[in-house]
Amino acid sequence: MPKNYNLRNLILDILEGDELSKKQILEIIRSKSGIGTSDKTFNESLMALLREGQIYIADYDFTIYDGVKRIQSIRPEGIVFGVSRTDFVEIETILKQMESNDHEEVYRASKSLKRIFRRKIDEVQKEGDTKFRIGSDTLFNHTIFYMNSLGEEPKRSLRNKLAWSLSNNKDSLELFKNIVSFIQSQD
Repeated sequence: MPKNYNLRNLILDILEGDELSKKQILEIIRSKSGIGTSDKTFNESLMALLREGQIYIADYDFTIYDGVKRIQSIRPEGIVFGVSRTDFVEIETILKQMESNDHEEVYRASKSLKRIFRRKIDEVQKEGDTKFRIGSDTLFNHTIFYMNSLGEEPKRSLRNKLAWSLSNNKDSLELFKNIVSFIQSQD
C-alpha cells in the first residue's frame, strides 16, 4: 500500500474529532505517530483528500503569525481543515445542532450545513437537468426558514428528509431535487 494512502487515513483519523490547522495536523503526525513525512507528500495527501471532498477548508488560524499586526501574506500553515460529514446520521445531528441555545454551536452547524448544501447544489447542476432561480445560499436560507416555520411533527419529517437528501446515500440526489423544487415553489 502506498505511503500516501496511510498518510491520508492518518490525516482523516486526526481530523475526526476536531478542525485543525495544517501546522497542527503535521505536528501531530510527526510527534504522536512517529511517521516522518515530507511537506510535499503531506501536501499531496491533503490536496487529494480536499479534491475528493473527504475534508474541507473550515477556517484560518491567525495565531501562526505570532502577534504580527500587519499581515501581508497568506501562509498555508494557517489553513484549518475538517472532515466532511456526509452520512445521514451525521447530517441529521448537524441539523439538530441548528436548534441549540449555544450560538457558537449554531454558527458552526450552519456553516457546515451550508457547505454540504452548496456541494449538493453543485452536484445537481453538473447533471444539467435542474435550474435554480436563486443562489445556493439564498436557497439554503429559504429551506431552513421554511423548516423552522413548521410545527414539530412536519419539521421533524422535513429535517429527516433533508438529512437524507444531503447525505451520500442512494437516491439522495432525487430527494434533494424534490425538496429544492418544493422550497422554490413556496416563494
